[in-house]
Amino acid sequence: MIRTGLAVMAVLLGTAGASAQTVESIYTDFDAAQCAMFAPGDPENGVPRQAVCPGYGGYPVLLQSIGDNQSLYFGFPPDGELISRWASFVDTGTAHDVIEWRVRTEGDRRVPLATIQRWFVDVPERESPVEVLVVQKVGLIEAWQGCIVGYVVATGNPNANEAARTIADTLGSAPQCRTIEPVIEEGTVPLPQYMLYGYD
Repeated sequence: MIRTGLAVMAVLLGTAGASAQTVESIYTDFDAAQCAMFAPGDPENGVPRQAVCPGYGGYPVLLQSIGDNQSLYFGFPPDGELISRWASFVDTGTAHDVIEWRVRTEGDRRVPLATIQRWFVDVPERESPVEVLVVQKVGLIEAWQGCIVGYVVATGNPNANEAARTIADTLGSAPQCRTIEPVIEEGTVPLPQYMLYGYD
């Protein structure tokens, strides 16, 4: 997995600055109890339950769950394609109940580019969970592509929110998920790669 620093992100953001519109943060609550199940799955055989949850501006939050392990996807999934880049951690992560949406204003239209959500990840040899901001590109109606674009370790990192927003505003506008290598910003606390869901 490629590790890209914020210096590169700043260059990319500056390149897009000439055509940039206003981008702001809008917050919504996430509560699994408000989700409506549309596929019961088969948890005993590893097939997750699937549900749709309230999101922002008509863009849904999709939830997969097996037992206590939850995975999230934001926006509209690819038509007929397997979604492999759900926001989750392997058997160790718990999502915060607030989602930050980075929303771009285009005239009278508001388009969510990406989401930022704090996860609490149990890491071996640590007494308390590591807090990680997961940045995910929203699957838009036109493109129907959403994927994880960044992980920012928030524990011990006072600039974590700003770093996550830079990643969101830059890679949230990328046309295709297949061209994106997720950014990992660890700071002083490492994030074991085996915990990242859906990646080698």
